[in-house]
Amino acid sequence: MSFGKKIIPPAGWRIADSKDVTFLSESERICFPDSFWTPMGISEHISLHPAWIREETGHLLFLDLGEEAELLRIGIFPKKRGFGEAKRALSYLCSVYPRVFLEVGASNLVAKGLYASLGFREIGRRKDYYSSGEDAILMENRLTEGHS
Repeated sequence: MSFGKKIIPPAGWRIADSKDVTFLSESERICFPDSFWTPMGISEHISLHPAWIREETGHLLFLDLGEEAELLRIGIFPKKRGFGEAKRALSYLCSVYPRVFLEVGASNLVAKGLYASLGFREIGRRKDYYSSGEDAILMENRLTEGHS
């Protein structure tokens, strides 16, 4: 793996490796039944970029861009949602990188609320970005702006 910097995941999570492709594939199908990543896509990602997993909770995939990170996926199993797992993992990611970027579907109010609670702000919009015709909201968190 060739990350911009060595990142220790939050407590209870670990860095995924090639042995975790099956788990990540199953987690993707459970968390994103309409838009999951394929095993090949997951394998390619974890060969170059970080992924964190917590077997009982889900996964987080991101790009390590040195002083910045881009969150690609945060998948929390349905039975674990609502307990702050995503917030804790993402808050930790934001504490490691001065800037974190992500995109979220305009209609995904739960995710947008989570991101706003962590200090993310909207910085742009991609019209008709998703295959459904939905816009993508681009968001950014800067460490200097603070978050909880």
